[in-house]
Amino acid sequence: MPKTLTEQLAAFVVGCDLAVIPKPVIERARLFVLDYLGVTLAGSSESSSLIIADVVKTLGGRETSTVIGHDFRTSAAMAALANGVMGHTIEMDDDHRTAAVHPAVAVIPAALAAAEHAKASGRAFLEGVIAGYELMTRIGDAFLGTQYHEGFHPTGTCGVFGAAAAAGRIFRLSETQLVQAFGIAGTQAAGLQEWKADGSWTKRLHPGKSAEAGILAAMLAKRGYTGPATILEGEHGFLKAFSFERKWDAAKITDGLGTEYRGHGTSFKPYAGCRFFHQVVDATLALVREHGIKPEQVADATVRVYRTAHITLFNPEERRRNPQTVVDAQFSIPYAVAVSILRGPPVAKHFTEKAIRDPEVLDLCRRVKGIPDEDYEKLYPARYPANVTIRLRDGREVSKYQDLPSGDPENPIYAEAGRFEREIEDKFRALLALQPKYAKLCDRMIARTKTVETLPNVAGLLTLFTPEAKAQPKRKSWTRTPRRTPSTRSSTTRSTRGTSRPRRSPSRKRSSRTRSR
Repeated sequence: MPKTLTEQLAAFVVGCDLAVIPKPVIERARLFVLDYLGVTLAGSSESSSLIIADVVKTLGGRETSTVIGHDFRTSAAMAALANGVMGHTIEMDDDHRTAAVHPAVAVIPAALAAAEHAKASGRAFLEGVIAGYELMTRIGDAFLGTQYHEGFHPTGTCGVFGAAAAAGRIFRLSETQLVQAFGIAGTQAAGLQEWKADGSWTKRLHPGKSAEAGILAAMLAKRGYTGPATILEGEHGFLKAFSFERKWDAAKITDGLGTEYRGHGTSFKPYAGCRFFHQVVDATLALVREHGIKPEQVADATVRVYRTAHITLFNPEERRRNPQTVVDAQFSIPYAVAVSILRGPPVAKHFTEKAIRDPEVLDLCRRVKGIPDEDYEKLYPARYPANVTIRLRDGREVSKYQDLPSGDPENPIYAEAGRFEREIEDKFRALLALQPKYAKLCDRMIARTKTVETLPNVAGLLTLFTPEAKAQPKRKSWTRTPRRTPSTRSSTTRSTRGTSRPRRSPSRKRSSRTRSR
């Protein structure tokens, strides 16, 4: 009897060992982890992140897993939920072009939480990440980029399988258990795009729920809970339920499995905002640079783009031309073009409540028109074609076509050796520069991520990404403190801080940590 799709995927996950995975795939996976950690830390203090952190802290649970950027630990499932939500907040997390999914924010939170829960090694963690990326991107590819047309968000729907694969690999599930885990994960798949109607936060919830679902699925399967082996291709399965016009290509899930690493082709985001407009930003910035365009010279701009991007990023028109929320701006081609012309590359600082009220940006935003192109749509998702035309006040028009955004490993600019890695590290440093509490740890963070598979436990990596790591005093300052008698200590005043700071007693230090958690 032929193996089901999940049986084939389960066999791949069980065999996903660093000893047989190509070195470039391993190196790229480390970069994805670094990129994810930087983006998540940057998003950890946003309003939606503070709310999800407060909720998971309130819900509680066995304190096994780290919540990035926060001073408490919680259960594996709750940590995966919080870290997935926070990673998607500033819209700079990675993206797979043809699968139209964001792998990092579903896969890596599940892998981190599972690894901490199981006290697994950095090696096991990285194997889980690679397995998760592979399943999520392959299942995403099967939908041919059309899940958006049914109102689904592919990161929310396909993410459950990537998260289950990552957790299942780390928990060392058998092939049979993994098949059950995928069946359990698939029935939890969800994620609707109605957030576009009013710019609400629910999109950020999707990868977090996927990560949480993956942890739950793996834990249930490990204990014998069952799920359908035909969850993908079955009569009432995932492919049929979430496809557009009942069209999909199941062969994309298993073709080349184990030899062709689809997840390796994941892109990083050099700009904030929806990946569908990054090629538009590239073209706009190039026009400004190449023609020396000044903002005051611009009369208007027209963006011809593939239909899927037009539906997503020009509609509803009143919210795209005049964003009312940060989410509105994150999914607006007019806003991205206006920022690119007026302020340069759009990054996180351009997507705040204050920034989206900038009258100069909004004025230009209203002068950016969109045209859906059916011929461009035929090239999607293999390419993201767009043509930007800027009309100047003196009557001149300049145009540029772009179909592969920067950050995509297939973009010709990455033929230059080391450029892809360098740009991710530069992005990480730029994000950390905005985090005063963490900026000085930047080099250590990068170095530790580059050798994550050598760590006995991923906690050795995550300790750098919590406030506790910042609170630790430098040992040298203590060793230089002169010994004092108890009477001297009691008379020490605040004005002597820095030269004769008293030691805390061990009991005080422990109680302080307990309270912070």
